[in-house]
This record gives sequence, C-alpha cells and structure tokens, in this order.
Amino acid sequence: MDSSSLCLLFLTLCSADAFLHYFVDRCEFNSTDLTDIEYIFSYYYNRDEFIRFSSSLGKYVGYTEFGVMNAERFNKDPSELSAMKAQKEAVCKQHIDVWYNNMLSKS
Repeated sequence: MDSSSLCLLFLTLCSADAFLHYFVDRCEFNSTDLTDIEYIFSYYYNRDEFIRFSSSLGKYVGYTEFGVMNAERFNKDPSELSAMKAQKEAVCKQHIDVWYNNMLSKS
C-alpha cells in the first residue's frame, strides 16, 4: 500500500420543495490503524457546506454565519463531542477493516 490516502463516503439526503439538506460521513485513512483514520462529518445545504466535525480537530468548525453559531453550540456540549469522537471507531474502523481485508490487500 502506498502513502496515498483512501476515503470511504456515506451520504444521507433530505429534500423538500427543491431545497437540499444532506450530511456526508467521510473516513480518510492510510492504514487500518485507528490513529491513521480521520472521520469527517459535514452538513450541507444547497451544495454549501456550513458546518463540519473533524476527528483530527476534535470539534466542529462553521463555514457560514449559521454554521459558526451551531459549531459554538455543539462544541460547548461535551456529550455531543464525545459522541462524534466515538463515530470514528463506530463508522470508520469496521468499514476500513472490511475494505483492507477484502479488496485493498489483494493485488
């Protein structure tokens, strides 16, 4: 395996009356080691990312006025942050193990 990173992507879509709100779970990794995995959870509205949780930062970051306001609120909630940090192992680790064992380790 070379040093380039791989990415798993999980997408959830919700739309009503032509407005689109969706979430993207993303796992970026170089190996199956949990320390080499970054979990990113992004919120989008009409193709604009407005807030993101990054496991490497351990907190939310807002990209719009609405996103900054919500990032501050989420970052003040220890249970929200611990739940999102746990997602790295819950979402990424099990899927990455499957990819490595069944696809990526085969030449």
